[in-house]
Amino acid sequence: MMNIRREIETGWPSQTNLQQRISAYTRADRVAKFKVGITNNPQARAANYGNAYDEMIVLYETRSDDHVRTMESILTQYYRGISDNVNDGGGGPRGTGPYYLYIVLKR
Repeated sequence: MMNIRREIETGWPSQTNLQQRISAYTRADRVAKFKVGITNNPQARAANYGNAYDEMIVLYETRSDDHVRTMESILTQYYRGISDNVNDGGGGPRGTGPYYLYIVLKR
């Protein structure tokens, strides 16, 4: 089972430092691969990854579906080519909030 760590930030997306935090977690000397995603249920989402990743770090929480989707799109575009994301976001379940932005890491 994947380890889930919660290091949650809240607030307006423009006031977060998620890019810096993700870059620190995903340095090439620390991880083999990573992916950015969104969910309204971190435990269920972690279970869906099986053994593909070792750890999920939940980074951001909001009640706004629009905010979490915007953040995911910005971050997947920023990390395009170095993350495992194949599109610019939008794959997470709609469901009800709160909504979370996370990264999954393979050591």
